[in-house]
Amino acid sequence: MNENDIYGVWLQQAVGEGSRKVPQLLMYFGSCKGVYEADEQELRLSGILGERELFRFLDTRLEVAEEIIDACRRLDYSILTPDSENYPERLRNIPDYPAALYICGELPDIDNEVCISMVGTRRASRYGYTTATAIAKDLAAAGAVVISGCARGIDSAAHQGTLLSGGKTIAVLGCGINTRYNMDNEGLRKVISASGALVSEYPPGAPALSFHFPIRNRIISALSLGVIVVEAGEKSGSLITANIALEQGKDIFSVPGAINTYQAKGTNRLIFDGATPIESAADVLCEYVGKFPGKLNLANLKDPDSRAFEKHVRPKWDRDAIAARYGITPEQLPNPAQKNGEQKQTADSGGKQPSDKQQRPDKRKMPYSADESVPPVGMSEEAQRVWRALNDVPKHFRELSDELGMDSDRLSRCLTELELYSAVRALPGNKYSKG
Repeated sequence: MNENDIYGVWLQQAVGEGSRKVPQLLMYFGSCKGVYEADEQELRLSGILGERELFRFLDTRLEVAEEIIDACRRLDYSILTPDSENYPERLRNIPDYPAALYICGELPDIDNEVCISMVGTRRASRYGYTTATAIAKDLAAAGAVVISGCARGIDSAAHQGTLLSGGKTIAVLGCGINTRYNMDNEGLRKVISASGALVSEYPPGAPALSFHFPIRNRIISALSLGVIVVEAGEKSGSLITANIALEQGKDIFSVPGAINTYQAKGTNRLIFDGATPIESAADVLCEYVGKFPGKLNLANLKDPDSRAFEKHVRPKWDRDAIAARYGITPEQLPNPAQKNGEQKQTADSGGKQPSDKQQRPDKRKMPYSADESVPPVGMSEEAQRVWRALNDVPKHFRELSDELGMDSDRLSRCLTELELYSAVRALPGNKYSKG
């Protein structure tokens, strides 16, 4: 953070998120600080603000921004404002760019990366979920950055697929980053923040209100070169994102679906209206190889064995914080890389295993266990149900669905989450066993 961030935060609070007044005010007064220092007469003479807007503007105190910045410091969030040197030009090119962005994690160099957004219905079918996951995995394997909104359904598949290839992903939220919303994805958000970034124009603690999400959609599309829509109903919010992206001059890609399914109504209509139909990540990335030399490696997409390098990402938890939560010392935490409760040999122990008399942590209380008797921290409750139903004997997808009473799209989402935690093995014949 720098000393001028406070003026960008103040400006955002003064005009509201999604306002088109931000670019106009900055063009007139030169900077966020310049806007703050303008008096009432100068603001009126600018002709930018209406009477109600001016009243709100003058009524917003700088102390409000100070409180937000203090909260960001406590939460270890960074702040980007238009006065920042690394504020993305792609974002600055839209007519309603935000005066402040709050970031948890590390935002990539947006302007020099092949960033592709992926959006779609929250009620994804199994076809949609697996297709979105596969495309996202290949996008990341080739070197693209995948952007989505971290909602259920297609958004989750986009983030998870990217993480499965060890790629970078950005989640743009419609609420404060720390707001307890869609807790099924709490673990996913933590993994994203460790290997990418959570981004929001809403300050810490801001609620997830319904009108926030259409507003945030403009940021999803603005940060990207193109938007992929995977499954969307006729009135889906994903179509709002596609329309905004079209207005911003972005490329629109759509995954075709069966004409008799509700989830394909919107995507098929996009194709009818001129969107580029795609079957794979290669259909998207071929548009950008020449424009971004050295950024993409499409050779990874031609070789079916190229996914051997995929990284299964387990969250990088703070061992001290975990130990404190379970009332033990960090040294007593098990090593998840070692199986069957084996202890790492050290010079102090001379390579010997600790005796039964030595104090050992109770594995039943561990956040994760060396013999995998307990699921990893952050896994959703639904994924934990699936994880407990698995064992070393492979089970067919349909058998799991019947046993757990889960429909196919919910089960697909949970299995992808388990794959993210390296907690499941996908076997031939659509069978799964504990990883």
